[in-house]
Amino acid sequence: MSSNSLFQVDLNGVLKVLSDSLYSSYQVFMRELLQNAVDAINARKHLGDTFTPAVTVNFMVSGGIRTISVEDNGVGLTLAEVDEFLSRIGSSSKSNRQDRESFIGQFGIGLLSCFMISDEVIVISKSAKNEEAVKWIGNINGTYQKMNIEEQIPVGTSVYLRVKDAIKLDEDLLQSLLGRYGTYLNLPIRCLVNDEVKNNFQRDFPWKVSAEEVIAVGRRTFKEEFQRYIPLKDRSGKTTGVAYIIPRTTHAITNNAHTVYIKNMFITDHCTTILPEWAFFVRAMINSGNISPTASREEIYKNQVLEDVREDLGECIKQFLVRLSETDPVFLHHLIGTHGTALKSLALNDEKFFHFISKWFRFPTSEGLLTLEEIKQQTKMILYVPDLDQFKQLLPVARGNGQLIINSGYIYDTEIFNRLNEQDKTAIYQAIDVEFFGNILKDVSLEETDRYRDRLKQLQYHLDYFNCELEIKQFSPDSLPMIFYMSQQSLIERDVANIQQESDDLWAGITGAVFSFEQAYHSKLFLNLNNPTIQKLLNQTTGASDELFMETMYINSMLLGHYPLNKKEMDIMNNNMEQLLNKIL
Repeated sequence: MSSNSLFQVDLNGVLKVLSDSLYSSYQVFMRELLQNAVDAINARKHLGDTFTPAVTVNFMVSGGIRTISVEDNGVGLTLAEVDEFLSRIGSSSKSNRQDRESFIGQFGIGLLSCFMISDEVIVISKSAKNEEAVKWIGNINGTYQKMNIEEQIPVGTSVYLRVKDAIKLDEDLLQSLLGRYGTYLNLPIRCLVNDEVKNNFQRDFPWKVSAEEVIAVGRRTFKEEFQRYIPLKDRSGKTTGVAYIIPRTTHAITNNAHTVYIKNMFITDHCTTILPEWAFFVRAMINSGNISPTASREEIYKNQVLEDVREDLGECIKQFLVRLSETDPVFLHHLIGTHGTALKSLALNDEKFFHFISKWFRFPTSEGLLTLEEIKQQTKMILYVPDLDQFKQLLPVARGNGQLIINSGYIYDTEIFNRLNEQDKTAIYQAIDVEFFGNILKDVSLEETDRYRDRLKQLQYHLDYFNCELEIKQFSPDSLPMIFYMSQQSLIERDVANIQQESDDLWAGITGAVFSFEQAYHSKLFLNLNNPTIQKLLNQTTGASDELFMETMYINSMLLGHYPLNKKEMDIMNNNMEQLLNKIL
């Protein structure tokens, strides 16, 4: 025969779970008490009572004993409600109400946080429903007492806590906690010390006051010298706030923390999920009536509502930028110059926004920083170089030959131009490297080709060791003797070859099976026939210094192109330096 029994709860064990796993600090007790006070006041409003809401917090110190009282004139509790909601862990007076959305707390565990700072919690309450006055005393050992009281007290609830000796809590910290949790609760909160009024906490969110207040609060909150901000509101109108534009360059790996309030109660100042990932150039302050907190009320619950809010707030930021293009294009250019990386990341993930913002980006070119429209005014053949070092190699050649090229070696730029190639039919977009550019340089005449063919073979012989192909071109400036090219595939093959040379047979065999070498030459060196030194080299007969000269020219070209040298190239460079020194000395 079976029977039903109740679980036995070890309150000390529950408190350890709360302090170690749920709450980040004992200081949250003040948030929980203020939350209960606000919810009690809202509940009394729903009854239709006419009263002036008020919360009073009194910090009393006498003979080394610290006591905190939190009083509200909310709906109060009856003896039956005390038994149900204060004596049962997880039971909440708001959990089954149809109007529960107007309340902050839902979980019925908040009062337990008081045991983190006090071994005894005393609650005295008078209900607005039947004017019954009750007293409840909860103890750290898990016992409690409840009783009716005869004395006349006003409608509302008072909570009394005697602070443990080990808890660090003084007047300054108490006021700091009231400021953090109580400032925007939309009701007057008085702070008393030994019955003397010390402070009052009640303020509207800054975006409800003035633009000056928004900036001032943002600077105090985030310790940044903000100048501009973006108004935020979701489609329901229940989530509002501001996104402050950070006045300095930020990076894609930046994970900015935002300050979030739920129903006017401070929840967190390290939220990273309320805005899209691409919005790392702003810091936001937000109050929401439709997103939900977790049980600890220190984080935001991740659900579809949060995703919808995040999408709506991201759209607010996009629309702000669109409006800037019409009302303040100068600031938009400044904003893109400061936060171009973030905006490019956004553009690549939003086709509509890409169409708008791409024409505002400025790209580094051989003619300086230019917008896409300025580039297209000069040429309809848009050549972009994805590799920064290759762009540096090509820069003097491009300028000397009147060819505009774009440096797309910075983050997202190559992806931007690849997308433009797909969408923009008013121009031709071509990613290029040194080899491509070398192939479109001016070829030497047939007569000059015949004249230098044998000499080129002689010089080529000294570069075969490096798998480097020689080719003669004509380009400006004349002072540039050569340009060097090595493909990414060639760099990989060089690395694999180095691994095979330095590894045992097993690892060398594995890399040989995975990688196969197909290129006849790993690199290409374009000689400039317009350069006097190259002309002298080509016009002389075979000399004893050919090998030294070609090896030195090859290695210098690699160094100028920022290509890594392997061991044999380092050895040759050191050997040639020694030969030169011996000849000089």
